Amino acid sequence: MDWEQYAALYPDGPDESGYERLRWEARRIVERAVTGADGVNKLSAAPPTQPEAAQAVERCQAALVHLLWRQERAESWVEHPGGGVSGGVVTAVTAGNESVSYAAPSAGPERGREQIRKTVERYLAGVPDGNGVNLLYAGRYPMKVG
Repeated sequence: MDWEQYAALYPDGPDESGYERLRWEARRIVERAVTGADGVNKLSAAPPTQPEAAQAVERCQAALVHLLWRQERAESWVEHPGGGVSGGVVTAVTAGNESVSYAAPSAGPERGREQIRKTVERYLAGVPDGNGVNLLYAGRYPMKVG
């Protein structure tokens, strides 16, 4: 999926350079998720041949880009020596007496990993590779590869 397609799905996402940077990381997450215990990467061994399956992989990567971008923004908080924080996602601004509210950061790395896992499962559960093997099947690949 190129940046224009991504931006159409997620208009509030990162700019093109941020997308390209995070797309690499999202692709690696998907590749790890579809690699079984025997080291066979199902996307390399037998890429999906069904259009819906191929689209599920692309949309999973796009959703991961957006999730990673949101996590980065939430983690970009800056604590000031006198107390208080700034940065992150602004949720409210008040003009009188200058008040800015920020979204609470995620509950740490465990929550981030859980969100990633759920996103991968949401998009790839039940999706077959080119040989009909579930992309998230973690056991030994049932066909001879290469």
